[in-house]
Amino acid sequence: MKTEQSSTPTTQRGHFETVYTNTKTVSCEGNNPALGHPRVFLKLKEGKVVCPYCSKTFIFQEQSDNH
Repeated sequence: MKTEQSSTPTTQRGHFETVYTNTKTVSCEGNNPALGHPRVFLKLKEGKVVCPYCSKTFIFQEQSDNH
């Protein structure tokens, strides 16, 4: 029996964190830097990006001038 192994990191079932940011480039190293995954830099090209390692979602949200 032949099995294929994906080089793309797999996601785990469960709740994934969503982070709102006002920058178009973010870095992610999982939820725990000591036990997380390698740090990756992701670009929010469509206003949203999902980390391929931990499935954390980053959403671009422009900063308003109103404080």
